[in-house]
Amino acid sequence: MVTELVDAMTSWPLLIAALVVFGFAPGALLRLIVLAFERDDPRRAELRAELSVVPRVERPFWVMEQLEVALFDGLWPRFVWAASGRVIDRWHLASGVKFNRLYPQSFWIPSAEEKQALRPGVPVKLMFNMRNGWGERMWVEIVAIKRRKLIGVLHNQPMGIPRLDHGDKIHFKFDHIIDIDWDENALCHRASSDVDLPQET
Repeated sequence: MVTELVDAMTSWPLLIAALVVFGFAPGALLRLIVLAFERDDPRRAELRAELSVVPRVERPFWVMEQLEVALFDGLWPRFVWAASGRVIDRWHLASGVKFNRLYPQSFWIPSAEEKQALRPGVPVKLMFNMRNGWGERMWVEIVAIKRRKLIGVLHNQPMGIPRLDHGDKIHFKFDHIIDIDWDENALCHRASSDVDLPQET
């Protein structure tokens, strides 16, 4: 009786472990693994379908192989894509006030009174610069004015700034503004962007 009880106690943990390792864990882990691929990547559905035909005894090892594939074929390209926009091809907004101080005779900016009169719907021009020296002046339509910043929507399509597109939301400050288009209907007649900004010395 005692031996049978001991055998039962030792077999239950093994049974539970087997159910987790060969039953629940592979499917749960695979659901996390497929997230490494883009949402529209067909490999998401393919891997989930393949799991059902893999023998249960082989599933833990098969899933770990897919983890390696997902890390290098799915997650790594997405990381590089994100890094190229936020680090490698990073852009920043240049201060119009700073350029006005450097070139007071040739670099005009709106007055403080004009900036304070801004309202949602008015387009303003900002300077978008990259580390490699490339810069574009583009129009952003104000959609909200906070106490310390403004929020707008980009109205131009950048010519040489990756990860920045027409319609993107832009957060900026009053100091970044270099021009104001009070005639809002004139925005559609302007060029897509102005390039070759003066560089700081």
